[in-house]
Amino acid sequence: MGRTNRRKKRTHQQYAETEASTPKSFVIERGKVGTTLHHLVLDLRRVMEPHTATKLKVRHKNVLKDFIQVAGPLGCTHMMILSRTESYINLRVCKLPRGPTITFHIKAFTLCHEVLSSLKKPAVNAKQFLTPALLILNNFNPESKPLALMTSLFQNMFPSVNIHKVRLSEIRRCVLLNYIADTNTIEFRHYNVKATPQGVSRGIKKLVHSHVPNLGKYTDISDLVLGGNVSESEGEEL
Repeated sequence: MGRTNRRKKRTHQQYAETEASTPKSFVIERGKVGTTLHHLVLDLRRVMEPHTATKLKVRHKNVLKDFIQVAGPLGCTHMMILSRTESYINLRVCKLPRGPTITFHIKAFTLCHEVLSSLKKPAVNAKQFLTPALLILNNFNPESKPLALMTSLFQNMFPSVNIHKVRLSEIRRCVLLNYIADTNTIEFRHYNVKATPQGVSRGIKKLVHSHVPNLGKYTDISDLVLGGNVSESEGEEL
């Protein structure tokens, strides 16, 4: 008998529907922004991974119409545009193809490599960028129309989270947007997330997150946890 190729239509259909509903973005720069702001563009692309054009190359002859035309076939839903004037550093966040568009003035920023250089033990794993970041909004009053518009725009930039299906191991990053009413500013922060056991001793935490040494010479696990008869090399592993 001839061999037939069977296709799982239901699985393929669910995957296609998920991909179609997942927001995707372009992060670009317009005009002469300098080296520092170019690195800020690269950092914003890392924040929006994996559903963004990480290796997108922008040429001087490209205009915004070029990106809007290719956004539809590629399924791109949002665009972040960084530019510089004599007075301000501007960030425009656009919903494609017909808006709305919100413009922000950047007062201060810190690049990713500057943050990592200030940490004693920076925790960076390439796998944490394989899943989208979790969006957290703070102090966005829904009764204010401008804040409600920003809330809707920001929420649609990140995939929605199904609390019944999401895995804790997949949440490795979060984006915090904190609105400060006194200064009418928004703090944009990008964090690395790590799950740690709670309600246990320090020795157990180290045992969970570290390599387990040779337990053959111990009669009870408490000898290891309490630090009794632990060699110097094994203590470093803990």
